[in-house]
Amino acid sequence: MQTYGNMTNHRLSCDSHFDYLGCMRLCISIASILLVTTPAVAAVITVREQTPDRPIVVVVEGSLAAFDEDQFAAKAAFLSSAFVAFSSDGGSLVAGLRIGEAIRRKGFSTIVPDGRRCASACALAWLGGVERFIGTSGKISFHDAYDSASEENGVGTAMVEAYLSKIGLPYEAVTYITHAASNEMSWLNMSDAAQRGIRVTLLSSLAKETMTAIPTRYGDVTVTRDDAVCCVGHIRFRDQPVELALTGLIYASLEGVYKVKEGDLVVMSFPSGATRFPPRYYVLLVGPDGMTDLTGSDFGSSDGTIKATQRDDEVHFDLGFQKRRKKRAIYKNGTVTVDIRPEATLPKNECAAVLNMVVTCIRLPECNEGRMFDRFATANQRYFNNLEEMPVFTSRNFYSVCTAICTTKSYVAKRARSILCGY
Repeated sequence: MQTYGNMTNHRLSCDSHFDYLGCMRLCISIASILLVTTPAVAAVITVREQTPDRPIVVVVEGSLAAFDEDQFAAKAAFLSSAFVAFSSDGGSLVAGLRIGEAIRRKGFSTIVPDGRRCASACALAWLGGVERFIGTSGKISFHDAYDSASEENGVGTAMVEAYLSKIGLPYEAVTYITHAASNEMSWLNMSDAAQRGIRVTLLSSLAKETMTAIPTRYGDVTVTRDDAVCCVGHIRFRDQPVELALTGLIYASLEGVYKVKEGDLVVMSFPSGATRFPPRYYVLLVGPDGMTDLTGSDFGSSDGTIKATQRDDEVHFDLGFQKRRKKRAIYKNGTVTVDIRPEATLPKNECAAVLNMVVTCIRLPECNEGRMFDRFATANQRYFNNLEEMPVFTSRNFYSVCTAICTTKSYVAKRARSILCGY
């Protein structure tokens, strides 16, 4: 997802600031995230304390080495919230994945500042952020994983795919991230990322009043905010405004621009500003005669992600699930129609992820709910909440199957799949 944010007329760099208002309306800025990067055998991980205009920042610099994940865990253990800033060309795959898992488990956000790069294992760790940011000249790159122990990339790729699925990336994103050869770099393309469901906030250097300028064939669609802190703004095309009134800081996430016969279809989202509430979406048709707001009250996704596929002059939206029913929308001939229908089974990719988790119950030393909760719910509560929106799956059934596997020390895939996935 390509996103632009107002940086109060500063570029995000090693000595700059930007304002960010979270769900609690706390105005913060990140200043001097990375000062000096020096080569190191292992990464240098430091914690920059919170100041009146900056949140806590965990800085990860240099090549990742084995056991850096332990260093990261120790320094982040007592932090309830933080930004993690990266400047690294990669290193240990395992360290990158485990740092990413720790970031997701703690609910931290990640950032690659202006002028810095984050490659390979670093990029995978960066993906763990619940919110991901990149400076306007920051660079992020991926390549297929290489497992030095087995001298092949198959094992490493399987580890990466399991990790990406665990943090909630769709199949198209997994393919995009792992498609390059192990000796080649695939630099993150913001447009491609948006179409594959990878949420990224690109920190803009535009003036405070104008946060976003989205080019279309008929002119720019701009997003402005009317208050320096929050919470009123406008989407504008020529002299046509659409008012925005949110409860948090206004910044726009571009989901995509699709060229259709009627014009350019612009899809944007804005954070709701309230904890556990999904973003608010806008679907705008921009043509030679002006802009039309096609947004309906039911267009949106409960987990804050959408996937769009263009087929000629139609755009098909996968909006996830809502109360265990599949939610889709279609743009066709100048209108958007939302369709919600029941489904009988858990999606196959989610089923595979659930079965990969539940099979590990066979190794639990104690078969009690407390130990199971510590193992699964603490780290995966948000993921479990998303699964509860889908057909069939319930946390109660998961723990019941886990208890049976732990007690009998046996795992029957067909039975587990029937209970947890419905087929």
